[in-house]
Amino acid sequence: MKIVPYAIKGAFIVGALTTGAFFTGAAIGLALKNNDVIKKLKNSQFKENKSASSK
Repeated sequence: MKIVPYAIKGAFIVGALTTGAFFTGAAIGLALKNNDVIKKLKNSQFKENKSASSK
């Protein structure tokens, strides 16, 4: 029964990767929410050049 130890190790690795991804996503979400990065990105979009001639 060599399958059981490999299954346990595989489940542990998948669980560790999933937990790491969750905490990374949660940290990024909190950072974006607290720093209002989304508002800054929306305000930094290209603006219309009013001094250019329109033909």
